[in-house]
Amino acid sequence: MAKWNDGRRFEGKVALVTGAGGALGGAVARALGREGATVVLGYRTSEESAGAALREIESAGSEGHIGQLEVTEAESVGRFVGAAAERYGRIDVVVNTAGRIDPDDAVRFADSEEEAFAALLDVDLLGTFRVCQAAVPHLRRTGSGAIVNFSGSYGNGIDQENVVNSVAVTYCAAKGGVRAFTSALARDLAPEIRVNAVAPGPIAANWEDDWEIPKEHIDEALAMTPLGRMGKPEEIAETVLYLASDGGGYTTGQVLEVSGGWILDG
Repeated sequence: MAKWNDGRRFEGKVALVTGAGGALGGAVARALGREGATVVLGYRTSEESAGAALREIESAGSEGHIGQLEVTEAESVGRFVGAAAERYGRIDVVVNTAGRIDPDDAVRFADSEEEAFAALLDVDLLGTFRVCQAAVPHLRRTGSGAIVNFSGSYGNGIDQENVVNSVAVTYCAAKGGVRAFTSALARDLAPEIRVNAVAPGPIAANWEDDWEIPKEHIDEALAMTPLGRMGKPEEIAETVLYLASDGGGYTTGQVLEVSGGWILDG
């Protein structure tokens, strides 16, 4: 029986969230836990923040555990997914938020390096592939599994030096790969498993430290965003919950822009 938006849409379901030590992954994990899911939080190095998210999930009356996960290593991915399935007996939802954050990816094309590009693809695109491939056999057993990947917006800025609103070439290529992977995988796994993606626009984060982006570039990007502000991790999490829930049961192969109007269709 489908569970509509009663505030406990994920009761009895097991959800895996990669990158759960980060702002977006943590917000997704907490939101799933608030709505009854048993949440498995994968982290690479941010054990403390993943643990804090788990404590919030437990205080909301749900359960779960954290586990170290390196999405660039098939053995680590297999161990993480297999342990979750063995512990809880099922996997219903997979959310791939793990992504590389490195200033080497926030540069113009002429300054891009092959090694950095390869590392970006290994995390964002191949990492998503590895997690999906390991989880699909378990999702099939539920007969109604859902995968939500994280793509990204391309930006429509005209200042090529501003990689916030014009967006770096290698980053666009990696996230474009996630878009294509999502659409093709949705067709391949239908009708048993639905596959969608979220494409966040600029989200409130420590841009200056994490990406070495100057404040004036951030301000310029916000001036080009119709809603005039950064998005909140919780707003992205709400979109993920829709795509992963029974309420999104007729949606597959889609990439939803959640970007404050940064990218407009029509």
